[in-house]
Amino acid sequence: MGCDLHITRRQNWADKGADITAEEWLAYVRHDSELRLQPENGCCFAMWHGAASQRNDSWLDWSDGQIYAKNPDAALTDKMVAMARQLGAAVQGDDGEIYEGSTQSPRQPVLSLGARVTGRFKRASTLSQAMVGHPPLPFGVGDKVRDTFGCRHTVISIDPKAEHGLGMIRTRGDDGTEHAFAMIAHGLTPDAKQDTP
Repeated sequence: MGCDLHITRRQNWADKGADITAEEWLAYVRHDSELRLQPENGCCFAMWHGAASQRNDSWLDWSDGQIYAKNPDAALTDKMVAMARQLGAAVQGDDGEIYEGSTQSPRQPVLSLGARVTGRFKRASTLSQAMVGHPPLPFGVGDKVRDTFGCRHTVISIDPKAEHGLGMIRTRGDDGTEHAFAMIAHGLTPDAKQDTP
């Protein structure tokens, strides 16, 4: 499991409020020649091409009112600290520790047990959502499918974002009953015998 660093204005990055807006982040990226947006990875995803970087895969992204990077090297950590100063923010690790540069040990903040537990749960939730990817389905809404028991259904809706990113496929069986299947493990196959008009 990696370590995220967060550029945040919050006392603890897992709290709510004191947001860095997406507009602020995008304006910052436009004015920083070392950052380039990569919209194919998300509307706020940016690659860092700093001279100090030893890696060519250094990236930053914005989500939920803060900017973050996963497993940043020392050069990207220093870049994040400089950015945080310009944005009136700080750089925090997953456990709320404050980073003031790569050559200094992170400073441990005084956080309540509740704040530390909340941070852990939020990080675990974010990781599980990011890890769920849905391969393309071999069927769409309106198609006939069969479940693992061979029962025939008609797909009535597909929502890949439902159930915290696990996705939901809703069907109507030939007997009129409605069913729901998680996209992550639906077990549905296209029905080779489609109805013909």
